[in-house]
Amino acid sequence: MTSDFVVVGTNPEMADMSNPRGEIIRERFRVVATNERGDRRTFGYFKTEEEAEAWFWSPFSPGVEEWDVDRPEYGSVAYVEYGAAWDIEDERRAADDEVWN
Repeated sequence: MTSDFVVVGTNPEMADMSNPRGEIIRERFRVVATNERGDRRTFGYFKTEEEAEAWFWSPFSPGVEEWDVDRPEYGSVAYVEYGAAWDIEDERRAADDEVWN
């Protein structure tokens, strides 16, 4: 399991110099599966760790093949094969975002 801070909404009344769009940011949890090659898949954005864990153990959770592909584990066979290209693309996107901010 891992967590990220994500934009869950916006409220123009909350906008200020440090948050010009009035973005509402909250922590969200994801379930992560990694195989022996280092390939990763993730599923969901849950409000709490408990909610994510309950979903994981639920008989209604989908098979891993239906999960989202995520960046491979650093240093793994999968990272050597394609993960570095993934990181380079993320860096390019971040540089593009800086131009617009």
